[in-house]
Amino acid sequence: CLRISRESIFTGLNNLEIYSVMNPWYAHCFGFTEKEVKEMLSCYGLESKFPELQQWYDGYRFGDAEIYNPWSILNYVKMAVKDQNVFPKPYWSNTSSNSIIRELVERADMATRQEIELLIAGGTIEKPVHEDITYGDIYESKDNLWNFLYFTGYLKEVGRRMEERTIYLTLAIPNEEVKYIYEYTIREWTQTKIKAYDLSALYTAIINGDSAIMEEQIRMVLRGSISYYDEQEKFYHGFMLGLFSGMQDYQLKSNRESGDGRPDLILIPYDERMPAVIMEFKYAGKPGEMEKLCGDALQQITEKQYAQELVEEGYEHVLAYGICFCKKTCRVEGGTVTA
Repeated sequence: CLRISRESIFTGLNNLEIYSVMNPWYAHCFGFTEKEVKEMLSCYGLESKFPELQQWYDGYRFGDAEIYNPWSILNYVKMAVKDQNVFPKPYWSNTSSNSIIRELVERADMATRQEIELLIAGGTIEKPVHEDITYGDIYESKDNLWNFLYFTGYLKEVGRRMEERTIYLTLAIPNEEVKYIYEYTIREWTQTKIKAYDLSALYTAIINGDSAIMEEQIRMVLRGSISYYDEQEKFYHGFMLGLFSGMQDYQLKSNRESGDGRPDLILIPYDERMPAVIMEFKYAGKPGEMEKLCGDALQQITEKQYAQELVEEGYEHVLAYGICFCKKTCRVEGGTVTA
């Protein structure tokens, strides 16, 4: 992916031509072209699978050529030949350590986190490109790390410009397969980071019905996270599951059938004398909407009788929380449901 390091031992061989992803020569040789992919699908009678395949495995550009990931294409077609209802999978992620993504996430400051969130939401970032970067240069600067992501296929070029003597690339995530790798890495990192927090104050606040402390604690952890807002429900739901998984005296139930619907999260105590907890989550586009949506969440818990089953099982003290998220902040409102 990167050029050979130019050490002094190579002084007798110092006029090599390097064909990187930016070079138009031999660009079509680094993967499958769209024409080749369509011919392959046609050979196996899978022409209808092209849009799905394109969404998941297209998006790479070598020079001026549009290139598909050959390993993933071959695996996808192999499975589809046997079962045309097969779902696409991140085949590349199963063969690569993806350590460079982990390095980016773990080393990210607030600005870098915002850029990662923008990319996952379908946006673009602009970075200077250096074709002479070698592996040993990766961690010397954040720009080098972004360059490495580009040259190794985790980002694609969607535009370029030159300013003075520097080329700047507009970069985006290539496809659904690579997006999955980013999201999976972020989820793993988030769960590890949550475990490092002392959340005893949060757990005490939940049991005591202290909405203000709950809100303060959840906001603190949110500010240190990386989120992907195009899938708000999945991110925030996973975030909250991770947050409360450390409550040793409680069993977590997620989206469990209860009453007339599915509450987002239920905490059931092993000691029936302790309060049970029901949480309903909402997602606001603007901070000004959060207070109303918290009230809507509490009303939903009451109207759909989410506490009914808990009360019937003998839990006389049931706490209800409506929690609304908006980017890196939240609002929490609480109430009580009694038998």
